[in-house]
Amino acid sequence: WRLVKFVDTGMLTLTKCSCCGGHFVTEPYENARQFVCGMCEPPARAGKGRASGGLRLH
Repeated sequence: WRLVKFVDTGMLTLTKCSCCGGHFVTEPYENARQFVCGMCEPPARAGKGRASGGLRLH
């Protein structure tokens, strides 16, 4: 698969989330010590659109 090739060549790495402990595919220059995934800390405008009805976490 293509993603495996990017990981094997060092273009992508697995980084551990400092909040939940999950491992996520990131770019190699990502600050691994302070990395927080998008599920623990969603982007500021994620799900804020009027059409979507807002972000709902169940």
